[in-house]
Amino acid sequence: MIRRLSAGAFALALTFALTAALHAAGAERHHYRITARVRPLVVFWITRDGVGDAVLTRSQASDETRYSLLIGSDPERAPFHINRWGYIEEEIRGREARLTGLMTQSDEESIAQAESNIRSQSSGRHPFKVIETTADGERATSRVRVIAAPEDYTVRQLPILLDLAQRERTEGTSRVVRLPEGARPGFLAAVADAMREGSPNPITYAYYGRLYALRRTRTQRIADFQSGATAYGPAIAAEFVSTSAHDGEQTRFSITYGTAGAFAEVPLRVTYQPRWWMQVELTIDDAADALAAADGVRR
Repeated sequence: MIRRLSAGAFALALTFALTAALHAAGAERHHYRITARVRPLVVFWITRDGVGDAVLTRSQASDETRYSLLIGSDPERAPFHINRWGYIEEEIRGREARLTGLMTQSDEESIAQAESNIRSQSSGRHPFKVIETTADGERATSRVRVIAAPEDYTVRQLPILLDLAQRERTEGTSRVVRLPEGARPGFLAAVADAMREGSPNPITYAYYGRLYALRRTRTQRIADFQSGATAYGPAIAAEFVSTSAHDGEQTRFSITYGTAGAFAEVPLRVTYQPRWWMQVELTIDDAADALAAADGVRR
C-alpha cells in the first residue's frame, strides 16, 4: 500500500512538474491532431482523422534550451485499437545535453504483424523502450533498455510510465559516439536549427549512439497557411531526408512551418510514413488544447 501511494504521489508530482515547465517563462506549447492512413492492400489507402494527439513544447533561456515531443494514437479512436506512442525530451545547456526517450516497442512490418502484437500484448506483455543519452560536446553516451509495464499504458499516462522507468533499472545496451564539431545532440534540436537556418547544407545530429545527417531537399513558400478556418500566416513547406552515417539508411518526412509572427519556426503540418502500409500526418490544432496560447492566430 505504501509503495502504491508513493508511486502515485510521484506521478502526481511529475504531472505538476511537466505542467509547470510548459508555463515557464518563454515556454511554448502546441497541440496537433493526428490523421492516419492505412494501406491494407498496395492499391489503396484508408484514411481516418483524429486517431491521436501530439504535443510539442519548446523553451529557451540564456543558458538552456528545451524541446519535447509527445505523440501517440488513441486506442479508442485508432484503427485496430492500435496503441502506439512515444515521448522525447532534449535539454541543452551549452555543450552539455541530456535526452530521454520513451516509446511503445513496435517493429511491425505489416498490418498482420500489428494485429498479432496487439493480441499478444492483451495477454499481459506490455514492453516499452527507454533511451537515455548524455552529451558533453565531444561524445554522446546512450543506453537503451526495455521495461515491462503491468498495463498497456496510453499516451495520456506518460507520468506513470516515466515513474516506472525510474524505478525499473533494467539492464540495457550502451553506445558511445564521438561528436564532430557543430553536431547537434538530438533530433529535435537538429530539426529546429534546420527550420531556423534554412540552409540546404546537412546538419549532423546524434541519436542512440549513431550519427545522422539531416538535409532539406525541397522547399515551397506559402503566402498564408490555412488549416480549417484558421490562418497562420506565411509558411514554408519543406521536405527533409535523414541519412544514417552507420549504414546509409534514409528516412524522409515533410514539415510545413511558419516563418513570421507567433508561429515562426513552429511546425504547422508534419507528414511521415514509418511503414509502407501506414502514413501519419500531424496538423496544428491549438484550439483543441486548452493550455495552448492562441496569440497571433486569426480565426
